Amino acid sequence: MGTKVKPMTVRLPLHLYRAGREFARRRRISLNRLVQESLQAAIEAEEERQLYDEFTLLGQDTEECDVEYAFQAQREVVIQDEE
Repeated sequence: MGTKVKPMTVRLPLHLYRAGREFARRRRISLNRLVQESLQAAIEAEEERQLYDEFTLLGQDTEECDVEYAFQAQREVVIQDEE
């Protein structure tokens, strides 16, 4: 089954439309595809930034990021895999 799409209208200043159209032409893709890829990249970049920020916050709280309690369990798994 294919991906559902939702048509929409985007209003761009003429200079941005022309630049986008030319950029898409150089990449040999449609302007529509360029907009899709650009939006996807922006969303992924924001998700990565958020994840980085959250891990940074977690790392600042040394009690919350203590993983020494898991060493014994990890050791048991490694030893079982080696047998």
